Amino acid sequence: MGNEFQYDVFLSRADSGLAAHLCAVADIGPQSDEPLRGALYETYVAQNLTSIVEAHWPNAQLTYWNVQGRHEVDFVVEAGRDSLAIEVKAASRFEERDLAGLRAFLRATPRCRAAVLACNATTAASLGDRLWAIPMRALLG
Repeated sequence: MGNEFQYDVFLSRADSGLAAHLCAVADIGPQSDEPLRGALYETYVAQNLTSIVEAHWPNAQLTYWNVQGRHEVDFVVEAGRDSLAIEVKAASRFEERDLAGLRAFLRATPRCRAAVLACNATTAASLGDRLWAIPMRALLG
């Protein structure tokens, strides 16, 4: 990676359930119009991904990727020189612009095994070379 890319360790020990309770949010499901839905949903995914990585991939790190306001990827699982990029969308549908960060990460990271858009869709779909859309339930299994 060049110097233009910034990696930071993702250290989230937040509790999405407690945050939702304190904000009086009862529903963050796909049909909810709750303004905090995206942030709470992403926190929920972060909690679960942290547990999955710690339990099943102990040599890996969970990070995120950000290129100074141009591109970002919510979660990157790094193990040695290999990685997996994950973008989270609370909605069941997505648009091409939702894939921009994943596509940029794939271009910048040749050793990225796959880039995944995890959303509330019902089926998985290939979106190109090493790029997938998968149901959130498949990610968090």
